[in-house]
Order: sequence, then structure tokens, then C-alpha cells
Amino acid sequence: MQSWLMGYNVSMKAVLFGTGWRAMFYVRIARALPKLLEIVSVCTRKEERAEFMRKEGLAAYTDPEKALAVPHDITLAVSGKEGFYPLMCRLKERSEFVLTETSFLPLSDKELDDLSGMKGAVAEQYRFTPLYASAIAAMDMIGEVDQLYLSGLHNHHAASIARTVLGLGSRMPDEIRTLDFPSSIRKTGSKEGMIVNGTAEDYTRKLRLLRFGEKLFIQDFSTNQYHSYFYGRSFEIRGRDGIINEREVRCLGPDGYPCILPFAFHRDWTTGNGSLTLSHATLGERTVFVNPFYPAELNDDEIAIADIIRRIDAGEAYPGIISGIEDARLGRLL
Repeated sequence: MQSWLMGYNVSMKAVLFGTGWRAMFYVRIARALPKLLEIVSVCTRKEERAEFMRKEGLAAYTDPEKALAVPHDITLAVSGKEGFYPLMCRLKERSEFVLTETSFLPLSDKELDDLSGMKGAVAEQYRFTPLYASAIAAMDMIGEVDQLYLSGLHNHHAASIARTVLGLGSRMPDEIRTLDFPSSIRKTGSKEGMIVNGTAEDYTRKLRLLRFGEKLFIQDFSTNQYHSYFYGRSFEIRGRDGIINEREVRCLGPDGYPCILPFAFHRDWTTGNGSLTLSHATLGERTVFVNPFYPAELNDDEIAIADIIRRIDAGEAYPGIISGIEDARLGRLL
């Protein structure tokens, strides 16, 4: 398999605002794909975080103007909710091209309108991850799609997938039904990792049914979903001629008989004792996803983020700022 990076000699130079765990996605991408991305400076509010980044080999500042004075092509906004709107306004005034990791969800309608015309993109990467990208690539096999059930993503992330799968554009729902159901389940994980023999924890299952004319979006999310080994990530895309879920496509074969085609995600060992890296995904005999950065050691989220950067650099379609704003407007309802 030929990597897109073979023969590619110019990297996109970036100023990174933020030093949290999300910011480290971009540091790892830059290290794994130096021909795609180079972080030329970092800006953080706290000197101790700047010192930490300097120990990582990066030029780091607490003064935004010093960070932005380094010649660059793109600015990465990964600084979190605090100070996000003033930062974006400053970058807009400078006519910076911004790739923002931070969500627009907390902003007011006026603030969203203020930022709607700025240059840039949003790192709304889930549609570019191998799982969702493979499902979206297979949608032509199930005819016209009118329903989506989604369990695994919240707010603007779920809205982004719904808008993509159902082709909603900027539409808002004609009808909404909601149910918040309190329950409890054994605790199996946290941000720090797996929990063994955990106690029961309370949570709320949030169900949202949104109707957009003849299309239906069902959002099913639990408040502890990201940190439980029980839930997993599941979805169901229903079309006239079949159904797609996270495991398979159920559709009609060439002979008209119903058939089940499983997704296969092919992961290969890189050199030595390296990690297991995805190369491509197949559906029966059909390839539905190719990792353009193989054999670089990237996880699925990093593959998707790197692909957004590649799209920006190559002049291909990418989720723009207005797309992130529309995700936020719909995501508020979830």
C-alpha cells in the first residue's frame, strides 16, 4: 500500500494554542508525520505548562503575540472553553486560518454569528475515523436513508454525524421528544483507565428523538458512556434497501436475496515491537476505507485529524467553521 506521504516534502507550519491532552494529539501527529505538520510554536496561559512543552522540544510562550510572530500557515485552537471566544476573535482580526478543536457549543447566538465568517476548519473528526467513514462509504448500498440511531457520541459530535448521514445541512428539527432516565450500573472505567470490581454508579440515559420532515434521528447517550466498558459505540443507519450498523451491512445481493456483509478493519504490526496500526477497512470484497498515512503509528482519532489537515493542505473539502457552528446549534438540543 502506497502512503500519501511518499514524495511529499513540505509540511504545514502550525502555531498551537493549548497544552492539554487534546493538544497532544497534534504533537503526536507532527512527530509521526513531519512531512504533513510541523508545530513551530506553542502558546499556553501558564509558565509551568510552557516549560513542560519546552522540555518536549517545542518553542513555547505565554504571550500570544510572540507565538504568532513565528512564521506559520495555520493556527490550532486547542485551548479549551476558557478564553476560547476572545482567542477566536483575536485570530479572526489577524485573518488567521484556524483549525479549532474546541467546540462552539457554549457560545451564544451572537458569538456564533460573530465567528461565522472567519477562515478555518473544525476538527470534527468522527466522520473521518475508520468506523464512521466506512459506514458512510457503504451508504450507497442501502438506498435512500431516512433514519439514524446513534449511541456513542454526545452533543456536537453526534450532531455532526447526523447532519452528514441524513444530509441535514443547517436544518433544525420540526419535532423533538426527550426522555432522561436515571439508573445505575457497575463502574468499569474512568479517565485514568479500567476499574476492577467497581461499585455501582448513578447515571442518566438521555434519549432524544428528532424529526426532520421525513427523516428521523434517535440520539441515545449515557452520561458515563465515555468511561464504561459496557456500552461501546453503536449505530444503525436505515435505508430503503438495507441497514448499516457498526459491525455489518444488511442489504440485497446482486441476485436480490438478503445478505449480510461484515466490516473488517485490517491492522498490521509496524516495525519491531511497534503498535498495531490500521491499514484499511473492507466490506466483503470492497475496500471502504484506506489509511493514507499507513504505516505511521496513529490511532483512529489521529488518523482522522491528520486527514483533515491533509484535506486543508490539498485544497479538498473539509468541515469549515460554519459547519462547526451548525453542529453546535443542533448539538444544544441533544
